[in-house]
Amino acid sequence: MSEREQERMLQEIPLPEQKECKKAAERAMKLLLQQDRTRKELQDRLYRAGFSERASEYALAYVAGFGYIDDFRYASRYISFQKDKRSCKELRYKLLDKGVDSEVIAAAFEQYGPEDEYGAIRRLLQKRLKGTKLIETDIEAKNKIIAFFARKGYALSSVKRVMKEWEETESNGSL
Repeated sequence: MSEREQERMLQEIPLPEQKECKKAAERAMKLLLQQDRTRKELQDRLYRAGFSERASEYALAYVAGFGYIDDFRYASRYISFQKDKRSCKELRYKLLDKGVDSEVIAAAFEQYGPEDEYGAIRRLLQKRLKGTKLIETDIEAKNKIIAFFARKGYALSSVKRVMKEWEETESNGSL
């Protein structure tokens, strides 16, 4: 957003509200300095800070004009940092909760394949086993592990596939 566009946008707002709009824009910039946020998160924070809807909209347009708000970029980064710890289903839910549009989430997930989720299952399985061998565990313990992954939102087929591969690797002596 150019300075001319900012001034034109600000001139459309009555004079008493212009000060509040400028303060809202400053607050939005400070909030974005602390951490990356989605459009909805920033809007909610400005609302909780007591800014009017008009001032919040001005602030959002102001920071968006500089490219500081980008829900696709936010979703891509969030997925890349969390994909090793959370299932795709859980990540989708969390991003929806943060106000990211489902189409944007789908586009961000196109960068990642099922192998990323298998890797996350492997890491969590290794942590869950704590040095014990999966082939030495009884059915009840395996069912608890499967239930753990189900609660985390992983597909049963993915969990069973990784567990089967894990057992095969253990029986070959690779682990």
